[in-house]
Amino acid sequence: MLTVWLGKTKRIERLGLDLAVLVTIVMLTLFMLNPYLLVRLENTSLDARFVLRGTRPAGHEVKLVLVDEPSIRELGRWPWSRDKHARLIEPLSEDGAKVIAFDFIFSEAEVTENLKGLREISQAAGLEKKTPSELLAILRSKMEAADTDAQFVRSLGRAGNVVLALPLIVPEGDVVTTNPRFPGAPEFIQKAQFMLVRESRSGEALEPYQAKDSIPPLKHFADAAVSLGHVFSIPDLDGITRHEYLAIRYGNEQEYYPSFGLEVARLYLGMPRERMSLILGVGVRLGDIVIPTDGKARMLIDHIGPEESLPHVSASDVIHRRFSPGTFTGKAVLIGASALGTYDQKAIPFSANFPGVEKNATVVENILHRRFLQRSVWAAPADFGLILLFGLGFGTALTRMRALQGTALAVSAIVGYIVLAQYLFVAHGLWIGAVYPLLTGGLVFTSITVLKFMTEEKQAKEIRTMFSSYVSPRIVSELIKDPEKARLGGHRRELTMLFSDVVGFTTFSEQHTAEEVVTQLNEYLGAITDVVFQWNGTLDKFVGDAVVVFWGAPLDQPDHAELAVKCALHMRKRLEELQAKWRAEGKVPLDNGIGINTGEALVGNMGAEGKKMDYTMIGDHVNLAARVEGLTRKFKAPIMITEYTLECIKPLLTAQGHPDNRAPLGHVLIQGLGTVKVKGKDKPVVVYSLRTLDHNEPSRIVESESLAPQEIGSDH
Repeated sequence: MLTVWLGKTKRIERLGLDLAVLVTIVMLTLFMLNPYLLVRLENTSLDARFVLRGTRPAGHEVKLVLVDEPSIRELGRWPWSRDKHARLIEPLSEDGAKVIAFDFIFSEAEVTENLKGLREISQAAGLEKKTPSELLAILRSKMEAADTDAQFVRSLGRAGNVVLALPLIVPEGDVVTTNPRFPGAPEFIQKAQFMLVRESRSGEALEPYQAKDSIPPLKHFADAAVSLGHVFSIPDLDGITRHEYLAIRYGNEQEYYPSFGLEVARLYLGMPRERMSLILGVGVRLGDIVIPTDGKARMLIDHIGPEESLPHVSASDVIHRRFSPGTFTGKAVLIGASALGTYDQKAIPFSANFPGVEKNATVVENILHRRFLQRSVWAAPADFGLILLFGLGFGTALTRMRALQGTALAVSAIVGYIVLAQYLFVAHGLWIGAVYPLLTGGLVFTSITVLKFMTEEKQAKEIRTMFSSYVSPRIVSELIKDPEKARLGGHRRELTMLFSDVVGFTTFSEQHTAEEVVTQLNEYLGAITDVVFQWNGTLDKFVGDAVVVFWGAPLDQPDHAELAVKCALHMRKRLEELQAKWRAEGKVPLDNGIGINTGEALVGNMGAEGKKMDYTMIGDHVNLAARVEGLTRKFKAPIMITEYTLECIKPLLTAQGHPDNRAPLGHVLIQGLGTVKVKGKDKPVVVYSLRTLDHNEPSRIVESESLAPQEIGSDH
C-alpha cells in the first residue's frame, strides 16, 4: 500500500505541473486575443494604483477660474452673456496671466433683445433722414454697448493670449481612415494645425481618430484669439476618462489639430508652432519635451486627485477683482464651469463628478512638469514573459511544496509584484501589466491547491488507515502534515524494540473460562497500548498476550531509546495499578516481563500486496529483544535492557550538562545481570535489569560480576 501511495504522490506532482502548463497556455491565448473583460480589468488596476497613491502635489503654473454656484448666485443664471466673459479676460490680463483659455463653445452669435431693438431703431432713423446726428451718435454708442460679441472680440484682441475651444465631431465606431465625404476644415481655424507631422518607422499599426466635422467658434472670435485647441474627449468603454487625445485628424491625411490642453501648454512654454511636431505612434515633441502617445495619438493622464485638486478662483471674484494682486501673474489660466448642471462632467479614478475644464488643466500640468504615464514598447513582451514565469514557475514550485509553504510563496509573489507595480507607477510613471501575470499566478495556485486538497485528503485517509493502529494520533498527524516522513518501505533504521509478555499466561488460561481470560487480557492490552501511544511508540503487533513495540519509525525519533525505557517504566507502574484493581475485584493479577534492545533493523510494510500488509520490523536485533524479554523469568527482573540500549541512555542518567539540573531518566537503578549469547551469534551481549528508585536516591549503574556467557534461544 505504501509503495502505491508513494507512486500516487509522484503522479500528483506531474498532474499539478500539467495543470500549470494548461493554465499558462490558456492565459497566453487570452493575451493574444486581448478580450474586453481583461482589458477592463487592467484599466481598473490602473485606477487602483491612482487610489493607492492618493492625491499628489499639484504644480503652481496652472490656475482655474470656475463658474461655480456662488458665481451663478451673484451674477445670474447660466449661460452668461458674452460681456461677462469679456469682463473675465480684462482682470486676468491686467494681473499678468501668461495664457488664458476658455473651455466654452462660442459657435453662435449672441444678439440680445436690446441690440435687436436698437438695430431696428437705427434702420428706421436712417431711412427717414430726419434723425439729428447727435441722436444717431447716441444710438451707435448704445448699439456698441449692447453688442456683447463685439465686446468679447475687443477683449480677445487686447489680451492677445486667449485660447478658444474647438469642438470636433468624431463619428462613433472610431473612424480611422480618410473619408473623402468628410468636408475639410474651415480656413480660419487652420492656423491651429500641427505644422510638422510624420509617422514613426516602428511599423506599429496607427489608428489616429478622424473628425468628420467641427463646431468652430465664430470667425471673428477665432481671428481675435491667439489659437484654438480641440476639446474632443471620450471615456474608455467603462466610462472612465484616462486619456487625452493630443491630436485629431481633420481634413486630409496630414492635417492634425492639437488638443486644448496641449495648445495651452505650448503657448505657456513660449514654443513657436513650428517647433511642435506630431510623430504618429511615438508622441508629440515640444522642443526638447517628448509627450509619449499610443497608436491613437492618446496620452495617459496622470490625474492629480479629485475635483478642485488644482488651485482655483471663483469667476465672480475675478470679475469683481476680489483677488490678491499677482494671483494670476505668469500663470496658465483655464476658465470653465463647475456648478452642478453647467459643465462637461467626467469620471476619473478619483471621482465620478469631475469638471472637464479641470481635466484639461491636468493635461497642461502634466506637460509642464513632464509627468507622463506610459506603457513602454516592452510592455507586451514583458506581459508574455510574466505569464510564463507566474504560470510555469509557480507550477514547478507549488507542486513540490506543502500547502502552507505554497500559500506563503504565492502570497509573497503576488504581494511583491503588486508592490513593484505600484512603485514603478508612483516613482517612474510606468504602467506595467498586472492582470495577466496575477491572474495566471492566481489560477495556477488555485488549481494546484484544489488538486492537493482533494488528493491530500485521500492521502490523509490512507495514512490514518495505514498507521492509526500502529502509532499514536500525534504521530499520525505528523505523517499527514509531512507525508515524506512515511517514505520507509524496506529501509534500514536504528530502532529501539520492546517486547512484553504476560508471565504464566498458559496456566492462567487453563484455570479460567475463555470469557474471563479475554476480558482481563483485553483490559491489560488496552492499558498497555495506551501507555505505548502516550510515549509515541509504534505498535508492531499483538502475539497472543505479547506486545511488540518499536521507536524510530515511521518518524525519526533521535530519543528512541529514552522513550522506550520511559515507556517500560510507565508500563510497570500502570500494571501495578491494574494488579491492585484486580485484587480488589477478587481476580488473579497478571504480571509481565519486558525486554528492550537497540540496534539496526529493516522496517516497513511487509506482506502480500493488496491482501494482508503489516508495518513491522525484522532483523537480528529484533530477535535479541525478543530473547531478552524471555530472560526476565530466569533473572526474575521485570524489565531488562541490553548493553546497546544502555549505551544510548547513559548520558541521561546524570544531571550534568542539563540546564534544569535534572536527569532526564529520573531515579533508576540499572544493574548488570550477566553476559548472554544468542544462539547462532558469535558476540555475547551484556544484559541489565531496570527498575525505579525512590525519589531521594540518585540514578546509578551497577555492573555485573564476570560470568561465563549463557547461550539463549534460537533466532526469532
